[in-house]
Amino acid sequence: MRVPVAVLLLVVLPCLLHGADAAVRWPKKPLLLPAIFSFGDSYADTGNYIILEGGRPFNYSPYGETFGRPTGRASDGLLVIDYVAKGVGLPFVPPYLAKGQNFSEGANFAVIGARALDQAYFLEQNVTSPAPMMNSSLGVQLRWFEELKPSLCNNATKGGGCRDYLGRSLFVLGEFGGNDYLAFLAAKGVEQTTRAYVPVVIDAIAAGAERLIRHGARRLVLPGNIPMGCLPAILTLYASPDAADYDGYGCLRKFNALARYHNELLQGSVQALRAKHPHAAIAYANYYDSVLAFLTTPGFFGFNGSATLVACCGGGGRYNFNPAAFCGFPPATACADPARAVSWDGIHMTEAAYRSIAGSWLLGPFAEPPILTLALAP
Repeated sequence: MRVPVAVLLLVVLPCLLHGADAAVRWPKKPLLLPAIFSFGDSYADTGNYIILEGGRPFNYSPYGETFGRPTGRASDGLLVIDYVAKGVGLPFVPPYLAKGQNFSEGANFAVIGARALDQAYFLEQNVTSPAPMMNSSLGVQLRWFEELKPSLCNNATKGGGCRDYLGRSLFVLGEFGGNDYLAFLAAKGVEQTTRAYVPVVIDAIAAGAERLIRHGARRLVLPGNIPMGCLPAILTLYASPDAADYDGYGCLRKFNALARYHNELLQGSVQALRAKHPHAAIAYANYYDSVLAFLTTPGFFGFNGSATLVACCGGGGRYNFNPAAFCGFPPATACADPARAVSWDGIHMTEAAYRSIAGSWLLGPFAEPPILTLALAP
């Protein structure tokens, strides 16, 4: 999908010029939403992984260099969820595993490497990983929320109580699926993964949304997948000698087709959830077209047009991605200006990219409906 520049100018420009902090009048008090509860993987984790697994690489420089220090986020700085929180006047969403935090304004259950499907499913399919799978799936994260819920409800004494508090809060369910597909790709190949496993992943995400709605959630955001075939890591690990395997952006067609299929089924599930739960306001957040917009008009976003598929932090090679020299491990180094790069480490994006995506989700056009519209829903 080619994104009309006129559309971006009208709705996203305020978030892009000289950085969102300087351009947007962020509210100082909560804008209708009392809290945000975030679930997902490395695109949303604000510190749970480093509590579970220790620091390296995500708690070591150059991670966090734009923020000023490593924080456990898989980026040089902030993530989409951070800017969403800021956009509705709430503080950064604290990681759930950082015990002793005040979670009255939200909690982040996301963990780097998390999958939509539980470990048992992968074992049933004879899918194993070189590294041990962490017990941090969507199901686990939902259980963490359920463990936290009583304390949240005990504190929700004002207004309509717990049901009202959760009903007015924002629940961001993902991005999920990317880590599931990476495991299936390694074991089964892209064709079988697309055909057999995408519907299973989508069913798990939809079931997670249903579970939250039963708990009282009425404002939910379900993000889709990014164009996987544009990731420097995928471009490196699955490089093809056949030029026909690449699209006009230089991305691998099969992997982007996998992501598009996931997104198509997810949008269908969102429509089904809306029909089943008309009292709930449910948004589909479009990661895929947000990233394609960067590749279509990189200069408009301040990115280096000759390096949109090159990681800022890496250990060399055509796409600056080397699994033997991953960002955060010697001899990998970071580029001089991350704000000019789309990809941070070959898998995750830079703060500059996340900031622009957050703007397009808060205001449109890449969330349907936009999150700020969701916040105003009755």
